[in-house]
Amino acid sequence: MRIRWLGHATFVVESANRVVYFDPYVLKGEAKQADLVLISHDHFDHCDTNAVEKIVKESTIILG
Repeated sequence: MRIRWLGHATFVVESANRVVYFDPYVLKGEAKQADLVLISHDHFDHCDTNAVEKIVKESTIILG
């Protein structure tokens, strides 16, 4: 398992077969597709819709 801080309140947790993002905000560069996105609240710096669009796939689950 790998846990990385991407800035502000954004973390990504990667395991062998899952990618989980917490509070995606201003994702730079190539971002892995998420299996799960967890959003703590609706402020722009914890739920950046542009960042979410970069990481979701058809099967991504988003919880807020």
